[in-house]
Amino acid sequence: MEFWLGLYGMQSPRTFPRSVPYLYRAVMEHAVEAERLGYDGFALTEHHFWYDSYCPSLLPVLAAIAQRTKTIRLLPCALLATLRNPLRLAEEIAVLDHLSRGRLTLMLGYGYRSEEFEGFGLGKQGRGSRFSEIIEILRLTSGRQEASFSGEYYSFDGVSIHPKPLQQPNPPLWLAGGGQTATARRAGRLGISYCVAAVSQPFERVKELIAEYHDAAAQANVAPGQVAVATDVAVAETQDEVDRIVAEDLLPVYAEQLVSFGFIRDEQGNPVTEIPPEHPIFQVLMDSFVLGTPDEVTERIQAFRELGCDVFVPRLVEANFRSDRILREMRLFADTVLPRFQRRTGP
Repeated sequence: MEFWLGLYGMQSPRTFPRSVPYLYRAVMEHAVEAERLGYDGFALTEHHFWYDSYCPSLLPVLAAIAQRTKTIRLLPCALLATLRNPLRLAEEIAVLDHLSRGRLTLMLGYGYRSEEFEGFGLGKQGRGSRFSEIIEILRLTSGRQEASFSGEYYSFDGVSIHPKPLQQPNPPLWLAGGGQTATARRAGRLGISYCVAAVSQPFERVKELIAEYHDAAAQANVAPGQVAVATDVAVAETQDEVDRIVAEDLLPVYAEQLVSFGFIRDEQGNPVTEIPPEHPIFQVLMDSFVLGTPDEVTERIQAFRELGCDVFVPRLVEANFRSDRILREMRLFADTVLPRFQRRTGP
């Protein structure tokens, strides 16, 4: 089983504001430390037009990290492919694959925020079908011949991308999805790997999504890829410390971001401006997080492993923005949890 540390969005929320130079300096330091500690991958996440400086461009950051590291795999998780021109994306991917010496893993997503599609002058409808075309284009253009394509959303004739990716036939392709059955099944049909975003998803739902992924691959008569599960993790030596992390780092940021992203709405469908502490969403989130002592965290991850999970993505940082606390949890997780799982090392 592999462990990909993330997801880093390089955010400066109202609950813990910092300068942008600090954010990018910290992510470099953490990537180097993650490699030293033995994590298999380092994952960044993106969004656009967001008030807290949420990283809008993952590939330049990964390129910088590539120059500071040697073995750890580098992951955009998820790079919002439907917001990009696929030929331009293919070129950028190839360059980054060379800069990282073949350590790039492409974990791509549809995108879901209407503001992002509208900002780029794109339609949100049909983004799943558009994503399928993008996967086909990335596969076509990574080959050694000229490529032509005619689809509903994209078309070109006699295009040859240079350089080609270092990894042939292409860097590993993943679809990072939420809790939608259609997303799991699309990944299966495309024959690419699949990452379940388990935040707010009950364990049984994660199990169902993984089963849907494998079923779709079988029906399409294609070999399935790997399966990953990503969720927030808080690990500490005592339960009191776990409770403090949840109270000081996790829940305040979630309370702000759920409101800011417009996820919570009133009975009339309007976004709310404040979420009371007793709102049921917090219990749903807590139930989906992996929280506890090293023994408890190991037990939860082992349950995912038994579902067929090949990769676990511990989000020690999604809502914990304090560098000292992130590093402390990174080291504790590496010292006490990683050794209990057989892992491949190196790129």
